Amino acid sequence: MTAFVQFPHPGAEHCPDSDDMPWNVGRHGRKFLISDGRYVGADGRCREGEVVFWGEWEPPSHVERRWSRDGRLPRVLHRPYWVHGSGQNTDPWVFGDRMRYSNCKQALGDARKATSMQALSPGSVICFGSSLDHEFCVDTVFVVAESKPWTPAQSADLDEDEAFMACTAEPMAAGADAHTRFTLYRAATIENPVHDMYSFVPAKPADGEGSPFVRPALDMPGLINPASWQSTRGSKQPLAEAEVRSAWNTVREQVFQAGLVLATHLKTPDRSANAPEPEAVSGGCSPVNELDC
Repeated sequence: MTAFVQFPHPGAEHCPDSDDMPWNVGRHGRKFLISDGRYVGADGRCREGEVVFWGEWEPPSHVERRWSRDGRLPRVLHRPYWVHGSGQNTDPWVFGDRMRYSNCKQALGDARKATSMQALSPGSVICFGSSLDHEFCVDTVFVVAESKPWTPAQSADLDEDEAFMACTAEPMAAGADAHTRFTLYRAATIENPVHDMYSFVPAKPADGEGSPFVRPALDMPGLINPASWQSTRGSKQPLAEAEVRSAWNTVREQVFQAGLVLATHLKTPDRSANAPEPEAVSGGCSPVNELDC
């Protein structure tokens, strides 16, 4: 059986003082990012071009634009890049040929006991987002296609690209979870869907003004609880394939109703040889759900 999972993660925005934000070694947070990509609009047409979106990116980034504080709109536009280094890992990974989800909330407690997030079936849907002002605001919709067990200390055995290895696997291998067992999930894509579903990131085509937007809030009673801001919800409640697909369609339509598009592919950030050294940075612009994974 499949599941529809609400996955809360820290929602505070990273707002660095400098125009080059080094690798984050503080609390997890979100960035408002810009990247080349492919996307689907409400008219069903696929297009290519630069898009802006909310996501997790803990390696370095360059600030391209700033705005004054205005409610839940972003204050900083980041262009991501990466280097080999150390800091927080990035999870979920929304870049490249397909998204990946590797570790967050998969092991809890001092004993690092495996949670139900390690046992999701193909066709399960994970809605990553944050509780903001009593609403659950989604930033990534991940449809599980396949999975495999992995351990960070043995991540060299993974068949993954260098950027993912440098930004997610290697920081974990150097940390306390080096020998913890996790599940690496690879996502369904629009070219290779599962049960007619594919993974996407709510986004907006970029323009000269940066195209800022607030993260879309989901209204799905019974499946999404806006008050759930720390624990996952739904991973232990198996649903029929048709129920999960109906929920995915509801998320998709509510993202369109918010005036956004579905980014189905995002270009892997470029590598830079001249990144700032990792150092502690502030957790974000506002104290919103600052608990780490």
